[in-house]
Amino acid sequence: MSIAMDDDRELLREFVTTRAGDAFARLVRRHVNLVYSAARRQVAGDAALAEDVTQAVFVLLAEKAATIREGEALAGWLLVTTRYVALNLVRAE
Repeated sequence: MSIAMDDDRELLREFVTTRAGDAFARLVRRHVNLVYSAARRQVAGDAALAEDVTQAVFVLLAEKAATIREGEALAGWLLVTTRYVALNLVRAE
């Protein structure tokens, strides 16, 4: 298992158990570029919409952090969630 996955798991566990804002902020900083670039591809390059998608994905992460299974790669969860959020926002437009 990679060091990044271990760090993600530890930060996620810390956030879930203590609601530590600094742990969540570190996760966001670590993955924001990945989520934004995936969102940008999903919304055909619309930067403003990609920012909305990115924000919504991290809101969902904060809400659903406790439901992410042990051993699941956070980056994978974020990418799948980005796809669904982007599809829903594009559909709504």
